[in-house]
Parts: sequence; C-alpha cells; structure tokens
Amino acid sequence: MSAAATEGTELRQRLIAVTAEVIAEEGPLAVRVDEVARRAGCSRATVYRHVADKDELVREVLVGRSAAIAERLEAELDDDADPADWVVEGLLRHAEAVRAEPWYQALERQGAAAAVARLGGGPEAVVGLAAPLVGRFLDRIAARGALRSDITVEQATEWLIGVHLSLLGPVFADRPRAHRAEMLRTFVAYALLEHP
Repeated sequence: MSAAATEGTELRQRLIAVTAEVIAEEGPLAVRVDEVARRAGCSRATVYRHVADKDELVREVLVGRSAAIAERLEAELDDDADPADWVVEGLLRHAEAVRAEPWYQALERQGAAAAVARLGGGPEAVVGLAAPLVGRFLDRIAARGALRSDITVEQATEWLIGVHLSLLGPVFADRPRAHRAEMLRTFVAYALLEHP
C-alpha cells in the first residue's frame, strides 16, 4: 500500500473514531461535519474527500458497535440448541444490548427505531448494512438444514431486520420478555424454519 493510501486509511479511521466520540457524548443526531473535522484536525473538504457525508461516518460507528454485539452473542449461542432458540434469543439479546447502548438511549427521545431506520440512507441502507451480521447467523441456520428451502438468506435477513427494529420500539420493548419470546417463536422463528 502506498504512503498516500496508508495516510488516507489512517485519516478515515481517525474520522470514524472522532465520530464515535461525538456519538458517545451527544448521540448520533449531534454529529456535524464541522465538529468531526475540528476534532480530527483537518478541514471539511478533507472530510468529504474520505467520506460521502456525515451519515457514512455515523453508519460506520453504529455498524461497528452492532457487529461487536453480534459477535459476542454469536459466541454465546449453543451449537446444539434448537435453531428456533437461536432466532428468538438472538433477536431478544441483540435488541436488549442495543437498547443498553448510550447512542441508542440518546436516540430514544427522538423515536429511536424510526431514527435508526433513517440514519445513513433509510431502510434499504439499514438492511444492506445489517445483512452481513444477520446473514452470518442465518448461514449458520441454513448450514444445519434448518432454514426453509423456499426462503433465501437475503429474504430472511430483510424480514429479521424489520422484526429487530420493531423490538427496539416502545410497543414491544414494554411487553414482558417471555411474551416477546413466545411471539418471536410463533410468528418469526417457526415461519423461517423447516419443520420435521
């Protein structure tokens, strides 16, 4: 890698780290390109040479946090468990972990689930960004032969992301965990999985 490419990669990483600081202090909606540039010690023009817009920076930070949560949860999955349990517990634990994140709590006052869906390009962007995380989990289910043969991993990913966003909203977050688990098992897990 050339020195210029290395320098560009390092600056991009610094921009993402600075954005993470702003998000930790004030929430994702407070990110401003001027502030990111100031903290990173560069100009606005330099920021725009390395990223399309502030949403790209916010997206990078949130996807990184979500990936860390997903990796932790994936490591906790019991390989011998029923795939329905993977779906139910994976969704519930991930939603609980996201709701505990300071950036999410900052958004909660703004209607967090809708704000998360709007960040960085709308629902299509959210699906595209989450697909590698959810897809890895669904690939594991498909490898066991447990995903319905008439459903693609891509279709299941889009559906699970929509379900996940609904778990972040106040309607389902306020329901008892056992109720949410039963609803997920009945209307989500069983709909995606092969039945013996």
